[in-house]
Amino acid sequence: MATNTSPSLSLDWARRIDGPNFPHRMARLARQHPLGVFGLVVLLGFVILGLFGPYIAPYDPKALSTGRQLSGPSFAHPFGTNSLGQDIFSRVIAGARISLEIAGASIFIGASVGSFLGILAGYYGRWVDYVVQRSSEAFSAFPFLVIYFLLRTAMGTGVSVIIAAIAIQALFGGNRILRGATIIERNAIYVEAARATGCSEKRIFFRHVIPNVLPLTVILMSGALGGAILAESALAFLGLGVAGVPSWGLDMSGDNLAFARTGYWHLVIFPGLAISLVVLAANLLGDSLRDIWDPRLRK
Repeated sequence: MATNTSPSLSLDWARRIDGPNFPHRMARLARQHPLGVFGLVVLLGFVILGLFGPYIAPYDPKALSTGRQLSGPSFAHPFGTNSLGQDIFSRVIAGARISLEIAGASIFIGASVGSFLGILAGYYGRWVDYVVQRSSEAFSAFPFLVIYFLLRTAMGTGVSVIIAAIAIQALFGGNRILRGATIIERNAIYVEAARATGCSEKRIFFRHVIPNVLPLTVILMSGALGGAILAESALAFLGLGVAGVPSWGLDMSGDNLAFARTGYWHLVIFPGLAISLVVLAANLLGDSLRDIWDPRLRK
């Protein structure tokens, strides 16, 4: 009885993808959510560039004097060159790797663990909820830069320090939202029916509650991805990022920023557009997933 009354997401999607109507359903969802498709395409392109960017760049992103210094966009250099003669187009392509590495790892570690803690706190309550919420409030009192400087002092510089700092922020970023959603699911009718049939709390938690809160976790992680990219770019802009690695934030700082103020706009506009486009795509995809998976928002 409990299995039939539970709106399990995994079973629902298993029924949807089983059969010849699945391509038609996907095409209909694409027509209904064109902005979500745009966000998905941009993020897929971002992942591809992050994995293969340094290999498909037309020039070596670290090479000097690949063209005339401070030249504008041209056929040979679509985004122009900087004050060192480096090809900006190649650096934008190669800069996706460090953003993908840091943002992907920090969100995978921080948001996934934080989501599970939020669900755990919302379902079991009592001392579990108290420990998770008080820890969240304690870490929220420290700004991101303070946490980063503390970790940098203790662990030194490097990619792992940046990942750890962003992961700590993501760890407690959305657990309150998931806690509230889990409390609602915990008191739902189908959970009471499952308890009445003798289901254990462990089975209810993993079989019914988590699958129904999981879509919200994916949505929060898509939004956190954009925030992680902004955090990595901000650190690189301030000169606190990974040294010697092409980065979008690094290409918007220093001499490039100074020359941009004198009329060489192409030095910062293209790295800035790359950051804005990826962050926008992550938010658009998250909004579309919310509209698709939330039954109250379906037409």
